[in-house]
Amino acid sequence: MQPTFLTFPDPDAAASDAAARFCSLAETAIAERGRFVVALAGGSTPERLYKILATRTLDWAQITVFFSDDRFVAPTSRYSNAGMALRLLPLSPRTTFPVPAETTLDTAECAAQYEHELIAVLGPEPRFDLILLGLGDDGHTASLFPGKAALTATSWVTHSTPGVLPPPVERVTFTFKLINAARNVLFLATGANKKEKVALWRAGSGMVNTLPVLGVAPTDGTCTVLLDEAASS
Repeated sequence: MQPTFLTFPDPDAAASDAAARFCSLAETAIAERGRFVVALAGGSTPERLYKILATRTLDWAQITVFFSDDRFVAPTSRYSNAGMALRLLPLSPRTTFPVPAETTLDTAECAAQYEHELIAVLGPEPRFDLILLGLGDDGHTASLFPGKAALTATSWVTHSTPGVLPPPVERVTFTFKLINAARNVLFLATGANKKEKVALWRAGSGMVNTLPVLGVAPTDGTCTVLLDEAASS
């Protein structure tokens, strides 16, 4: 499905809308299927979202949390996506599954272990109710970087060598196969530095190898992109 692009006055307004969508999807999923299965993301805009969600009444014991990608760093690192979410949200330890990046595994083994855990929790055909994603200045999403082998991975989870953006550490990431199986994908993309890539994305201009975000196209779900004025203009 092609993305729906929505523009808000500023990053706070975009994050507020994302919070409302998160809560609505959580309520529906818990009522219909007994739990809400979500993949969280990292970055400054999701940080705004998480601060809002921390003020909302949500039954986190019924929310199963994975991470769409993470850097190969310990959760205590300021670069850890899981670490940020764990600091800001009242996540339930029983239903939260960070990437096991603090182990002695290498990134390939770490990705394989995370996929094994994913399947153990969600079944052999894992499907998320919501996957949160961002857009990098270079057009990447999750840790699917331009020109990298991860773009063509056929597993649910894979590893990636560093992209051009700091810090230069390896990553573990969901693949397009897993992202595109989701019921809902929600992007938060804010700031003037995203404007060029957003314009190409909206035009469908380019190839996945050079603009990875073009690879996100849920087969039976929605894809919504929340922008601020700076990213949209």
